[in-house]
Amino acid sequence: MEGQELKDGKARVRTILTGPLARGGMVRKRGVSVEDHERFLSRLEARLSYMADDRLSALAEVIERLAGGPMKNIWPAEVSIMNWARDLQEVPASESRLVRSYLQSAAGDAAMSGEWLVELFLHLKRTGTPPNDYAMKCIRDEAMENMRTRLAIEHAREQGRASPRDLAWLDGYMDTRRRCLDIVNAKTARAPA
Repeated sequence: MEGQELKDGKARVRTILTGPLARGGMVRKRGVSVEDHERFLSRLEARLSYMADDRLSALAEVIERLAGGPMKNIWPAEVSIMNWARDLQEVPASESRLVRSYLQSAAGDAAMSGEWLVELFLHLKRTGTPPNDYAMKCIRDEAMENMRTRLAIEHAREQGRASPRDLAWLDGYMDTRRRCLDIVNAKTARAPA
């Protein structure tokens, strides 16, 4: 999310979550400056801007229930809030900083040229962590298997004997590949001229 879309998303989070909680009595942690607390709220608003309104309302309830301090009115840590948010609504891959930066890096370029971009994307989305050596082997193995499956389905489709289930798998795979390419291509669109 960038530009006006991010501004609108932050405003929504402020209206549904941070504003009502602050008005309801949530306070900054002791020892945290007003400026640091404002930056904390601004980061939250940006990072949560992907969430749907009903999920933001649910998250506000969770934060209220799990607030810190003896009066249960101190903002929880950012990492806790983000983990609760992910439990309520997964960050879209295009919004995940890990997925975006990884696919737009040299590793993403290698995955694209090696034909394992989709499998890398699915790993990042599933685990939320960069792949280690073992995971990379599994990603490449899965990519080889998927390539064989893809070629077999395409061949069967050309001969008019592909099953609806196989065609649905192929459509899903190609949709995911397009999503990956959109993320990779966004790097080019943002690159300075």
